[in-house]
Amino acid sequence: MLFVLSFKFDPEHTHRVLEMWKHFTFPKEVKVIDRYLLIGRHKSVAIFDAPDEESLLKITAPFSSLGVAHIAPAMRLQEAIKVAY
Repeated sequence: MLFVLSFKFDPEHTHRVLEMWKHFTFPKEVKVIDRYLLIGRHKSVAIFDAPDEESLLKITAPFSSLGVAHIAPAMRLQEAIKVAY
């Protein structure tokens, strides 16, 4: 399933968060699509495909003392507009 992770970190943790992202290895079952730093927002964003909740915890737990992670399931717009509801 596709997810978007938005991680808001405290400004005083900027350098530590960036160093952690430099060396962070996503779990092998996770396919990373892309990662971004929102300049001037103290926020990073990652888009990835993950199979389960355990994978989400493996990604967010190492950063939990430095900020707040928000994860939302995502669907490509091209797919979403075809859904009848």
